[in-house]
Amino acid sequence: MLPANKVRLRTAAVWVARLAVGLTFVVSGWAKAIDPWGFLIKVNEYLGVWGMELPREVVLTGCVGLACVEFCTGILVATGSLKRAAVWLAAAMMVFMLPLTLYIALSDPVSDCGCFGDFLVISNWATFGKNVLLVLLIALLCIYNRAVRGLYPAPIQWLVVVMSLAFPMFLAFAGYHVQPLVDFRPYKTGTSFFAEGTADGGTTYIYEKDGERRSFGLSELPDSTWTFVDVEDTEETDGYGFEVRDADGYDVNDELASMATPVLYLIVTEPDVQFLSRMYFANRLNEYADRHGTAMVGIAGASGARLDAWLELAKPHFPVYSAEDTSLKQLVRGDAALVYVDAEGIIRWKRTLASLDLDIADNSGGVDGLACVYPVDKGEIHAVAVGIYVLSLLVVYLLGLSPKILRLFVRRNEKNA
Repeated sequence: MLPANKVRLRTAAVWVARLAVGLTFVVSGWAKAIDPWGFLIKVNEYLGVWGMELPREVVLTGCVGLACVEFCTGILVATGSLKRAAVWLAAAMMVFMLPLTLYIALSDPVSDCGCFGDFLVISNWATFGKNVLLVLLIALLCIYNRAVRGLYPAPIQWLVVVMSLAFPMFLAFAGYHVQPLVDFRPYKTGTSFFAEGTADGGTTYIYEKDGERRSFGLSELPDSTWTFVDVEDTEETDGYGFEVRDADGYDVNDELASMATPVLYLIVTEPDVQFLSRMYFANRLNEYADRHGTAMVGIAGASGARLDAWLELAKPHFPVYSAEDTSLKQLVRGDAALVYVDAEGIIRWKRTLASLDLDIADNSGGVDGLACVYPVDKGEIHAVAVGIYVLSLLVVYLLGLSPKILRLFVRRNEKNA
């Protein structure tokens, strides 16, 4: 029998470990679920380094599954639910992640592991150090976790599991089919589409070739023999945030930025044959935009013969220009997305092309009114989802307390009797 002071110390240590491990897993899973496209891009970076190529559907399923399991595991550990299973699941993930992050720190195949998506970018060595600390805390929980009571009684812990899987799954569904519910990238809603660089800071892109890494501005991006590695902030930048060129290779940023009308930009990050089936809808959308006094412009992540071949097959009814695909992926998520820019050049909303329905749009009051149909960029949906999830956890917690409250009520009635 342990002395009371040692019991209190053990209880405190277990709860500190639970919260540290649990919250780390929760934030990591949440950041991945919010932006499944970003996580997909990061995983494909790994696969490219290792010379592996898997179907997108397979990789995407793995990305979303990992995000949901990671988030749910974090909640279970933090609340002391499923004491044995949750801790051993966390330990199993760290058995894989610890040597992986050590390999990444030593060989530096990618700039960061993507553990927290674009929400928090840390160095490879910092990631490894974080994982070492997590392993130590998980080891402590493997020994002492079952000795300390959790927040939820065993009979209702399955409710916590269900809600903690459903919540990140909803975030991932919205982030993949529309746009991330929370945007951590440049070109957020309310910012300038063609923001000119200032001395306050800018963005450069890091590429690698034959073991050499160099930083490039968007006006000087290298050819396809270089491999994209990372985006970094710089102290100064000149010109526009990203460069758009016509078929002859001339910069058309000034021309687009000076348009005195709202513009609906179709951003095609990965032009391929699969997208061609959606060009009919894109052309219908162009007619819809024209009826509402809005121009439509396409920007594709291809140039030269590849762009010419795509244009020949797609036959868009609106002008299409080219830009570096990496910068376009910073602008939107998805292989084909829409960005609505008002007459002042301010981004008002962003959506994947597949998320729009012209039958709904006809009742929205114009192109700008589509933001009312899909209010993702303003964050309301995310705030409501978080509120519902937290409230559900609270209701389940009170449900777990109900037997105690009932017994207390019965005892008081017996005393009064």
